[in-house]
Amino acid sequence: MEKSAIVQIQESANIPSLLDQLEQAGFPVAALPDSYQLHDLEQYMPKRNQFRGKMNTANIIEFVRYHEDYQTEGNQCFIDAERMSAKTIFDLGTIKVPGHCLHTASLGLRKTAAYQSLLNKNNDRLNQKQLAEWVEDYSDFIQVFSTTGELIENSVASAAVRNMKFEAKAGRESNVDDFSHHQSEYESVAVRTKEEFPMPSVFKFTCEPYLGLDERSFEMRMSTIGNETLVLRIKKLEQHEEEMGEEFKDKLQAQFVADDIEITTFIGLFSS
Repeated sequence: MEKSAIVQIQESANIPSLLDQLEQAGFPVAALPDSYQLHDLEQYMPKRNQFRGKMNTANIIEFVRYHEDYQTEGNQCFIDAERMSAKTIFDLGTIKVPGHCLHTASLGLRKTAAYQSLLNKNNDRLNQKQLAEWVEDYSDFIQVFSTTGELIENSVASAAVRNMKFEAKAGRESNVDDFSHHQSEYESVAVRTKEEFPMPSVFKFTCEPYLGLDERSFEMRMSTIGNETLVLRIKKLEQHEEEMGEEFKDKLQAQFVADDIEITTFIGLFSS
């Protein structure tokens, strides 16, 4: 008798004992030979075994409206305010009757073109022409203020940027006393514009940052790096991001209430 036949006889002899143990365990498992292959026959059936799918949108109203037709017991929404996104799992189920988590809806707010342009200019190194053209291109969103706090017309501000002059000055400092000698070299750059133009200092950019959020104003302070390089920096950007996250969370929860959507919301992420 061949060795493979002996092995099969030994395995078959243990099957009754194995089946008894599986029955006592109470879990939906079965012992099958390695040669068996499982085939999913769902594609040949007139209907699916269960409803499943993933809905994605960047619109808060459409995200909430989708819930109207698919509310189920145990569905929950998880809000990630930091990433400006949310995800609802409709077939999450309950602790006693858990679901497969195969039907979800995801919301991810999209940055507006104006806000994306603002972020692109944050801490970017610009020459005079680039900054002047940006002020002209986004004139509907920008207000420019002088060093004295006065509002400057955008056309005047653009001309002032184009006519800036960078004056570099180098020097040496020396300090000598009885016990020490200190010497250093320095280079300073002064930026001026023509006398008929006020000097731009602060740029105020007002726009809708994400689709569905309220309009918001961002202040940018202008500074120089080296010679003929201008830099705009958004003031308190982290605070703006935190406030926008809170606004997103509040608007989404308020929209659920307004549309009579009964759903439990959590702040955080969920993975199954």
